[in-house]
Formats: sequence, C-alpha cells, structure tokens
Amino acid sequence: MSRIEWSRYSGDEIEAVVAMFISAIFPSAERITPSKGDGGIDVLVKTDRTRVYQVKRFSGPLNASQVKQVKKSVDRLVNDPRVSDLTIDEWHLVMPWDPTLEAKKWLTEYVTGKGLPEPIWDGLTKCDLWASTYPNIVDYYLGGNAQRIQDAALAIVHAARLKDIDDDDIEKFNVANFTNELEETVRFLNREDPFYSYGVHVEPVVGPPTPEDAQAALERVKPGVVLSTTRSNGQVSVQVDVYPRNAVATELNPIFGKLTFSAEKGSPEERALRDFVKFGSPLDLPLGTVGGSLQAPGGLGGDFEKGAIRLIPNSTGNDVGQDLRMILYDGDGNQSDVMILNRRHTSSGFPTEEGVSGLEAKLVDESRILEILLRFDAETQGQTAEFTVNRPDGRLATEVLASLEAHQHMRAPYTLTLAPRFGPIPPYRQDLPEIDPEPDSPLLWYQVAKSLCLIQEHTPLALHVPDLTNTDDDVIQTIISTGALLNGKSGVREANWVRTEHRADTNPDATTIGFVVPWEIELAEGRVDLGNLACFFSGAMSERAKEEPDGLFDVWTVTDGKLMFRMLTSEEQAALQATK
Repeated sequence: MSRIEWSRYSGDEIEAVVAMFISAIFPSAERITPSKGDGGIDVLVKTDRTRVYQVKRFSGPLNASQVKQVKKSVDRLVNDPRVSDLTIDEWHLVMPWDPTLEAKKWLTEYVTGKGLPEPIWDGLTKCDLWASTYPNIVDYYLGGNAQRIQDAALAIVHAARLKDIDDDDIEKFNVANFTNELEETVRFLNREDPFYSYGVHVEPVVGPPTPEDAQAALERVKPGVVLSTTRSNGQVSVQVDVYPRNAVATELNPIFGKLTFSAEKGSPEERALRDFVKFGSPLDLPLGTVGGSLQAPGGLGGDFEKGAIRLIPNSTGNDVGQDLRMILYDGDGNQSDVMILNRRHTSSGFPTEEGVSGLEAKLVDESRILEILLRFDAETQGQTAEFTVNRPDGRLATEVLASLEAHQHMRAPYTLTLAPRFGPIPPYRQDLPEIDPEPDSPLLWYQVAKSLCLIQEHTPLALHVPDLTNTDDDVIQTIISTGALLNGKSGVREANWVRTEHRADTNPDATTIGFVVPWEIELAEGRVDLGNLACFFSGAMSERAKEEPDGLFDVWTVTDGKLMFRMLTSEEQAALQATK
C-alpha cells in the first residue's frame, strides 16, 4: 500500500479514519460529534484508563491560527461542565505531522498548565503505522473500497442466485457450492468491512414464508445484532445477521430507512406502535404489517413489503448493563427487600420541538423472574412503573423466592428506592400504588416457592418450582401446608375417630390425647423425610387393645371432630430421640 497523502483529505475524513483506527484498538471508543458540542473531545476511550483524543487535519508545521485552534480545544476540555467529572489519564493530539522539539515543548507547557497530563503527540509516523495496520479502514474511506464491500455483501444473496433462482436452477442446485460461495463471501466481508461483521444462517424452506417462519427468524436474532435480514425464494432461506465491530460503527455507517406500518385501531400492534413512537419501546410486529425501504451495511437493505420487524433499542450506552439496587420498605419504614437489577435497555421516543416525547428503561433482576418497566411521559410529566413476574416453572425454588416475595410487596403501603449497586442509598422514597390483590398465579408461585425453600432445608435433593398448570391441586396444597407446618404453624383435619398404638401405661380415662407420627412428603424429585409430627385431639377411648392385622391399637372417639398436628419442637425431637 502506497503512503497516504493526508493533505488531500478533509478534516471530517481524517477524523473519521482516526476514530476507526482507535475503535479498532479500543472497540468501546466513543466519537463525540460537534453537533453534540464535543467539549474538546473528538474520541473518548474509557477502559482501565481514560484517554481523550483531539484530531486535527494539519499535515505540516502549525501556523498561528492552527496553534490557536489546538489551544481552544484544550480550553473547551478543561472548562466544559459536562466533562468536569472526567479523570483524564491520557490526552492525545492526533495529526498527520510529526512535531519538532519546539512544538512539543509549547504543547506540553500549555496542556500541563491547564491541569491535564503530559500530552501524547500522535503524528505522521503514528498515523502511517495505524494505516499499515488497518489497511481495510484506509481502503474503505480513502481507497474506494466501500462499493466493493457493498457488492460483496449483496453477493450473499445475489451471487448465490437466491433472488433470481428458477425451477431449472433448482434442479441443478448444488448445496455444497452454494455453501462455499457464502463462506467465501462472508470471510471477505469480515476481513474487509471496518464497521460490521456478518453471520449467515441457511436452511431449506417449503412454500412461501408464513407468520410462524417470520417469528422463528426474529427469535433467532442473537444479542449484539443490529440488523438481521431474511430472504427466501420458497426453496432456500438465508438469514444474514450484522454485528457492529465497535461503538462508532452505527454512527459512521448508520442503518436508516423509511418504513410504513399498518395496524388495526385498538389492536396490540397499534398500542405497540404508539409506545415505540412515544417511549422508544421495543417493537415486534408480525408478518404482513411492515413495508418500506432500508439502507443497511453492505447493501443488505432495499425495498420490501408485507414483512415482519423487530426493533430493539440500541442499548450501548454506559448506563446499559449497569447494576442497580431496588430497596423496598414496609409501612413502618423498615427495609424489607433488596434486589439487584440489571438495566436491559434505555430508550427515548421520537424527538419533538420540546425534546423527546418520553423515556423508558427496562430492569430485570438477577433471577430473571422480576421485570420492571419505568416510563416518563414528557407531555404529562407523569411517571409510571409496571411490574411483571415471569413464570418460575422448572427453576430452583431457592433462586426465585426473593424475587417472588418482592413482587408481592410492590404495592401500598410499601415504598421503593432505586440506588447504584454500591454506595449510599438516597433518602427519597417512591410511593407504590394501592392495587387489587394479585392474580392467583403470582401469589401461588410465591406460596409454593416459599414452602419448597423450607422443605429444601431437610433434603439434598434440588427442589424446583413445578408447572402449576400441570400439577394436581392436592399436590400443590400438600406443598403449601407442609411449608406452613415447617414455619411453625399448626394444622387441623376433620376426624371422627383415631387409633393409636396400644401402650400398657396409656390412661383409658384421658380426654386430651397426644401421639407422634412419622412425617414425609413425596415430590417430583423424590421422597423427603421431615422427621415427626405431634398430633393432639380431645376424645374418649372407645376400644382398648383392639387387635388389628398390623398390631394392637387403642381406638378413640374425637369429641369435636378435629385432629390438630404440628412440627415437633427441638426439645421434643431430642426427647423422642432419647427414647429410641
């Protein structure tokens, strides 16, 4: 590759190329655009060290005006209140000219005099080194390689003849050759495209695409994908997933287009569209509801109709993925629940003259059982919080109990606070609304999980929450009542008579009778031995030492028809063991 004539290119071109060089080294690098007011920062890298890059196109000795521009950039950095809390470890001046000792001296004195670290001057030598290390970036921006990459991306579909394949071609279709063509094209793209990498999924299809096919394709979209397109000719379906290589890819080579949505008034699709416009909520529309045109990386866009679409917030900001604490307080102000929440996405609605129309954040707890959707409506200045509990079927009871319990508390008189995962808890408390009692399912999940956690203390078997829709009511009630007994409560059953093992020292005139029985429960995972139950009733002996096939028994009439039972206390259990 011949040496670059940097002086031929504009400041925007050089800044874009340098931003891509730095992003190739640090994928999390952010490009700060002048439209945002760059605050003296062209590229910001926040890893183990905070690095600030200021990029200039100057390719020769600096004149007075150019020196003034550099100084002005430094001044903006140290005076802009938006970056006042930024602790800068490295400050770089990037320009395609190697400085003289005199130039380095005045820059060092000026930069350090403003309280910044000693500057690093990345000059012509560094720019040329980057260019030789990342020739694909240079080729894309400065060598006309953009069109080659677009043509190659189109070959994933077109060169494989997917769009134009006819019946004669189908008869001669060679899967191995088709696969080789795709693999070769994808390898080229992933080597040459500086912005995106590509993945391909190919499968046979029979007939035209159905709504189920479209939904299955949407479900296959993996985390990190910014665009996934699926094309089918009724014989073969090719899904192409596009991944950004770094944080500046979608800015320097954006995905945009014009879409037309159709939805019946009052339908779930219409509500989803309204939330998308107002809050930037994820949008998932079925086959037949979307048409338009799309300009996408590698020429993968184009016109389409009667499609399906899934739009997911581009959650790559510093706040996304950040852990938060949710603290719940009871009516007396005592802390009752603490949950660690992960921010899954933040989004904003379409901009208006007054600003964005609304904001949204989705939080999910560590067990993935509890979801919280926070919304702010800019028009009404109102805030809402929507709490959702996901089905815990098949999950370990010990993993989901805390989330199910917290969900039961998300109503008045409880209050709520959100705080960073570490550090002090802010003093404010958010009142929770008074809401109707929970539907049966969340409450029943909580009761079953709580009981299973108590049973878990008595067995090495890993106990899971069953699918309650496919579990007999008797089994569910047995689990819940067993949990209540283990929690120290007493149980009552109807009984007209009771037989007890005959003992010679039993008082036949007793009116309050107690005895001990073994206690166990049968669960899907196996049988659990819980020790013994103490049973009590009021009654009178009706038969003494009655002979039965399994031994001698005393038979009692229960006076009030109630047999009471409870778990043995630790003292009673110890005394029972001593008699054995």
